[in-house]
Amino acid sequence: MSVKIRQITTFLNQWAPPRVKMDYDNVGLLVGDPDATVSSILTCLDVTEEVVAEAIANGTELIVAHHPLIFSKIGSINPTNEQGRIIYKLIKNDIGLLVAHTNLDAALDGVSFVLANMLGLDDLRFLSKDYGISQKIRLITRHQDTEAVLKLLNYYSAEEAHSFDVESREHGLKCFEAIIDKHNVNALKNGLNQEGLLKEGSFQVLDLSSPSQNFGMGVIGQYPDKGIGQNEFLHLVAKALNVKAIRYSGNVDSIRNVAVCGGAGVFLKDKAIKAGAQALVTADIKYHDYFLEKDNFLLIDVGHYESEFPVAEALKNELSEAFETVDVYVTDTVTNPMHVYVSETEPKTIQPS
Repeated sequence: MSVKIRQITTFLNQWAPPRVKMDYDNVGLLVGDPDATVSSILTCLDVTEEVVAEAIANGTELIVAHHPLIFSKIGSINPTNEQGRIIYKLIKNDIGLLVAHTNLDAALDGVSFVLANMLGLDDLRFLSKDYGISQKIRLITRHQDTEAVLKLLNYYSAEEAHSFDVESREHGLKCFEAIIDKHNVNALKNGLNQEGLLKEGSFQVLDLSSPSQNFGMGVIGQYPDKGIGQNEFLHLVAKALNVKAIRYSGNVDSIRNVAVCGGAGVFLKDKAIKAGAQALVTADIKYHDYFLEKDNFLLIDVGHYESEFPVAEALKNELSEAFETVDVYVTDTVTNPMHVYVSETEPKTIQPS
């Protein structure tokens, strides 16, 4: 039985629903035909020209990436710049691009869980459950054109939009419900007002806590017994993530509880300390954030690519298990744009000839 991109998208959306993404993010099927057939998938962190060339060489029909290729609206697609060349090649070679970014960061068994597993931590759980980015809206109106109202809700990126008849003394009332990102609520209200829908009925906005226990930010876990020493821990992190150098601040005697966050997660530092962690492993830490007011705590920057690339392997494993007839592989291309120079000896001076 053939597998279509639409089925891959549905599976990924069940693991990491698009509605839990951050406001600025762009996830889902960014390029390609949802009804196209898939026999081979490439997973990666970044979509570069080299990754696309690899996909073309291997006859891959779909790339599943963590970082979006397209963040904002684009006015044209032509091979005159890197983004244009990539999109142009994807379309020309019938390769789809499916992205799970901040929605996968927030998902159970997502990016931070993968990082925690790489470090050998046990008893994993979300570090923060403060992840209420969506709101539920409810509109009760006499408007008779159901499709028009649903189309308007979809225009403002409302998800799970549906309607039902309201049992009331007033005949002809309909209730429309949907989930919408907080930043789109005011624009939706203005659109409803322009269409006269707010005058005809009532509009409610309901806060949602975390959509379920399956979403949050960061992960905390632990090592058994009394934990491990600082140098042993730093060595473990370097070996697990294959990094040559680690930036860190602080000092600890023993590390048992460890918080992690793939990508830029220093904003979770206070929560990690409050949760009893002796270390936070993350990336993209700014200079002033390295100053610590807490003794016996280690703040570690392993690099953005290094903290997130393991999710490409996790994507491969999940997709391979779900779609047994599809070949899934992780890119061989290293897309990390950062390089580290580690000097072991004093460089020799070049003598003039």
